[in-house]
Amino acid sequence: MKDNSEANNNNDNSNGVGNNNLVVALEEPKENYWDLVRMALSTEGIFILDDETSSFLNSLKTQFLGRKWINGCVSFKNAIKNGSVPEMPELGKPIDGFTPPKLPPVHALEGLIGECGVPFEQQLTETDMNKHRARLLIAQELVEKFVMPFMSEEERRSLKCGQEIQVTACGSNGIEYPMTFKCWGSKMVLTSGWNEFRIDNEFKALQDWVTMWVFRHKRTSQLCFGMIARRFPTNQLIRFQKKKKGEEMNK
Repeated sequence: MKDNSEANNNNDNSNGVGNNNLVVALEEPKENYWDLVRMALSTEGIFILDDETSSFLNSLKTQFLGRKWINGCVSFKNAIKNGSVPEMPELGKPIDGFTPPKLPPVHALEGLIGECGVPFEQQLTETDMNKHRARLLIAQELVEKFVMPFMSEEERRSLKCGQEIQVTACGSNGIEYPMTFKCWGSKMVLTSGWNEFRIDNEFKALQDWVTMWVFRHKRTSQLCFGMIARRFPTNQLIRFQKKKKGEEMNK
């Protein structure tokens, strides 16, 4: 990390950047970059960052903002422990009302996420954890709203014809797992790799609520699912309340 303020004072900078600037390059160990963040908040000058440093600091920001969301709402958890039964107003919304980060807070995915959709959340069921079924069921409404917009015409046609789509799933450990996405009767499932993924991520039925980000991989353009679970003391299947048409129109 270089302080180039003296050099800047000696140069007539024609780009409009002030003299008391800190030019930063990614030269120090990344473990020390929290010091850089603190310095950025305390200085009155302008930080000039190279692309790699800027990307890394954005990654730190995503991870930092994701901590509170991952831990979940404490008062909400306590209410459930005291006997309250939560009801979700809309399928796919976070159970505790905490808004998830726009991108999955996984450092290994830094710079690899292309176009990314709005994250959605669903409770893991006992059948999702059944090793013999070996699949994650995703509600059709969630697929239509959050997954289909990121699928190509060819991928949509393949699903309609009963064919599988090759996708990649990535959890909080940053490891990529090849999976297949396909129709299963009238439902949509992730399979062929799901068992290994759920075991490695230590998912738990009913208590874990998995948030999913659907995105395109920058290097391969493959359809990907980022999946991170948050744990709540929900020891029963939570039924979602579907809104009536009249309620939607009166909104």
